[in-house]
Amino acid sequence: MVRTAASLQRGEQSVIAHIEDSPYSINFLEIGLLPGKQIRVIQRAPFGGPIAFLVDGHMMALRISEAELIQVQPINP
Repeated sequence: MVRTAASLQRGEQSVIAHIEDSPYSINFLEIGLLPGKQIRVIQRAPFGGPIAFLVDGHMMALRISEAELIQVQPINP
């Protein structure tokens, strides 16, 4: 089962496995959203608003439609 960053809950941490091809792909790479990086949900806005993520010590907010383009896999304990 493929999970996306949009499906992560507050406090949940994963590793970016793949970024889907889209008009945002280059932007994701430029801001540091790269496969292999750990990503953690800091906050979810109510009513389907943006999701705040922490990646490499930087907080960034993505729309749900953008977060759905980022495939993640759980971190093995």
